[in-house]
Amino acid sequence: MNIQLKAEGLKLTDKIKDIVEEKIGADLEKYLEDFAIDMKNATVTIEKRSRWGYKVNFDMWLPGKEHIYSESTHENLITSLTETRDQAIRQIEKYKDKTKNKEITNKF
Repeated sequence: MNIQLKAEGLKLTDKIKDIVEEKIGADLEKYLEDFAIDMKNATVTIEKRSRWGYKVNFDMWLPGKEHIYSESTHENLITSLTETRDQAIRQIEKYKDKTKNKEITNKF
């Protein structure tokens, strides 16, 4: 999965990049294995907030103009990444179920 990583208010270190790849990229790859490599592009934005810790946004487009977007704000960066990933997984599963049902309906 190709993740474009953006940061606001903090420096992107190799450790942060590795954490994002582990928590989001590797886990979402399992749900996107049916898609071509050029369709597996996403943007992750991490914003350091002075009062609320970290805000993480995940943004991705799937075939059929389906927009996958999730965001989470938490004091802990890893928790925020995990919550964002979980929201994205639910949306991807919903998308796959919807497209699977359309395929079944179109066969009849």
